[in-house]
Amino acid sequence: MFEQRLRLVRKSLSEDKIDALLVSSAVNIAYLTGYSNFSTREREAYLFVTESSVSLFTDGRYIEGVRSILPKGLKVFLYTELFKKIRSSKAKRVGVEQNFTLSELKKFKRKTGLNFTLTEPLVEKLRAVKDDKEIKNIRLACKLTDKTYSDVLENIRMNITEKELAWRIERLIKENGGELAFEPIVAFGSSSAIPHHQTSNKKLINSDQFVLLDFGVKVNGYCSDMTRTLLTKNATNKARKIYETVRVAQQKAIEYISTSGVGPDSPEVDASKTAKVANDYLASKGFEKIPHGLGHGIGLEVHEELRLSPKSKNKLVKNNVFTIEPGIYIPGFGGVRIEDDFLLSDNLEQLTKSPK
Repeated sequence: MFEQRLRLVRKSLSEDKIDALLVSSAVNIAYLTGYSNFSTREREAYLFVTESSVSLFTDGRYIEGVRSILPKGLKVFLYTELFKKIRSSKAKRVGVEQNFTLSELKKFKRKTGLNFTLTEPLVEKLRAVKDDKEIKNIRLACKLTDKTYSDVLENIRMNITEKELAWRIERLIKENGGELAFEPIVAFGSSSAIPHHQTSNKKLINSDQFVLLDFGVKVNGYCSDMTRTLLTKNATNKARKIYETVRVAQQKAIEYISTSGVGPDSPEVDASKTAKVANDYLASKGFEKIPHGLGHGIGLEVHEELRLSPKSKNKLVKNNVFTIEPGIYIPGFGGVRIEDDFLLSDNLEQLTKSPK
């Protein structure tokens, strides 16, 4: 599996007019090598890929551990060998990833004398198409997401705080063997109008009309991402209209993808047109277009290639896994977002199955 992924990267070098690729993203290194213990916050390794070889460079803490599990043919060196090996590769044009910093660029140019160029997200594009094992792990993450939501529904009560509810979500996920894909977002009342509200000590009170829950699970390294918005008994007709408009907008997008299909006659679905379908429906009901993308790819990271947005150039293809998450947000009043995870195969399958 990893050998095949590395072959695809090496094949893409000439297509992108580079002689080598310096992979600096810890997630991309994990995807290509199977070693996932490098920090995503610190630079603990580089993977140097040419058409004829693949080399991993790291420090003494990891050198022996990685040698025992890396794919056949991948060589491992200490950091101290990095610049010498790059110089000796005879590469004239080296591609670097989007996360490569300016200070790194200056250092690598100074140490090697080579030309470095920012590439398109080569590895991320490969990651967007999932294999059977990846899909299995995402299914497990979605299943635990649904189980967690079911329990949370039974335990929402007046005067509970956003943080208490977020902690319950986290505890349930970890008690059932999962990890957090990201910190849960819990928003009561008018706070639900802030798409990425910072969960607070606010209590749920009688005048609140909305309870927004956005959380994700990670199982075996793969993520889910789901949002549900609940209406309280005191929800007004305005609140109910907002909710119903968002629900139908999501359904419109689902129907568009489903009827476009993926097969010999229609191998791709336009991501920007999918977003337009949802936004056009919101506009027809008198609401602003979604202030964020309609959806995003999901896998090793909770947000990854591809993007469903009006300006997206992505095409949805077989074995993409992504979210569809329309939202309406009215400052000072409240907001609604409904988000589910989907797999596009011969048809469109919804992976998160919690009731709306």
